[in-house]
Amino acid sequence: MFASIVRAVRSVYCIRDQFPRYMSDLLFQEEQMGALFAVRFRYVIGVALVASALANVGNIDSIFGHLINFVAITIYFINTFVHAQILKKSRGHWKTKYDYISLFIDNLLVSMTIINWFFLKGDGNPNFLVKSPLVVFYLLPLSLSLFQYRFSLVNFSFVCFLISYYGFILFAVFDSHAVFSLDWYRYVLGDQIILLDALVTKPAVYLTLVFAISYGIFRSLRMLLKFAAAESQKTTLSRYFSPDLVSEIVSEPEVIAKGRRQKVAVLFSDIRGFTQFSEPMDPESLSIFLTEFRRRMVRAIFSHNGSLDKFIGDAVMATFGTPSPSEIEGEDSKNAVLAAKSMLNELIQWNKERTAEGLAEIKIGIGIHTGEVFCGSIGSEERMEYTVIGDTVNTASRVESACKDLGVSFLISEAVWLEIGSPIGWDKKESVTLAGREQKIHLYTAKG
Repeated sequence: MFASIVRAVRSVYCIRDQFPRYMSDLLFQEEQMGALFAVRFRYVIGVALVASALANVGNIDSIFGHLINFVAITIYFINTFVHAQILKKSRGHWKTKYDYISLFIDNLLVSMTIINWFFLKGDGNPNFLVKSPLVVFYLLPLSLSLFQYRFSLVNFSFVCFLISYYGFILFAVFDSHAVFSLDWYRYVLGDQIILLDALVTKPAVYLTLVFAISYGIFRSLRMLLKFAAAESQKTTLSRYFSPDLVSEIVSEPEVIAKGRRQKVAVLFSDIRGFTQFSEPMDPESLSIFLTEFRRRMVRAIFSHNGSLDKFIGDAVMATFGTPSPSEIEGEDSKNAVLAAKSMLNELIQWNKERTAEGLAEIKIGIGIHTGEVFCGSIGSEERMEYTVIGDTVNTASRVESACKDLGVSFLISEAVWLEIGSPIGWDKKESVTLAGREQKIHLYTAKG
């Protein structure tokens, strides 16, 4: 039981250890913004303190009492101003250190005010210190620590309260004028105190508030971690999946966590004569070229609900029906064909731009096949990759390679042709032998 409580508390107070470096830096910046906001809020508290002091002017019949009261308020405003200047102008850890100094001064001023009223109206009874309604003012510095999402400030403020409050109790215990009782009426309305209640109740309430504030900070930080992880995951996934699929995967991460067999349409694309084309290019030019080529091809794939499986040099491998196949029969094959046509249209537009700049035209070959594959995350703990494997993938790659032999830019297998409804407007290439395969298959290429 005790061990589980310790673990729970440790998990709350050690959550910052889970933050990567860049997030820790961002969090530090937000803490400084929170500190600035807290300082501004301190002026609001200061106005309330002034109003409280003015409301009690008639209750003070000593110049010394007035002096202590307003000196404390003046110190409060000076401390607030100094804190604001340090946050705006200083650098490094001094900003963080002064947060503790400021909290200490705040708690000290509350203690000074309580002691001042004890001398003014306490009539020598130390119970006045313990029962003073001004004890609630210790909540103000405690609440200010919430703005900065720092557990240490919450704890420090609470410790300051405990030292002051139990200091008052110890003073009362060792003072002969203190009167202890078990009478609640005289405890509430009289000059006596119930020692056990004084020792436990207020500190317990403050401790509960400390845990509540700490857990609120913990929840905020954990939510920040989750949001950051989700955004990071979405950024990574958006490189491989269309926006609609990214939203589906993030909402149901188990979709890609587990491998399974399913029907998928696989598209392969390759630049013709890329080796000879790229040899005279310097690395920077080649990088710019490939980046632009991939950007255009991926845009066409994503526009038809495709997923980028991988880049293999100048080749592109895309899948349709991953991570979840379409509920409509043949929809994934139709999307693959539409994506291929969009890729060719993108290439036509790009070639117009390249020709206008005096650059060589680019030609590609595209092959599509559909069938059952194993679909899931594959790899080691150090590097996982979401991909598809199986004979369907190998066949799709060889269909694309057949484009070279048949002198066309786009081929689909008969299985794809049948799935898209056996449309007219396609030329049938009968009994084509694919590389590495004995069994011949029929392929189709779009007319025109």
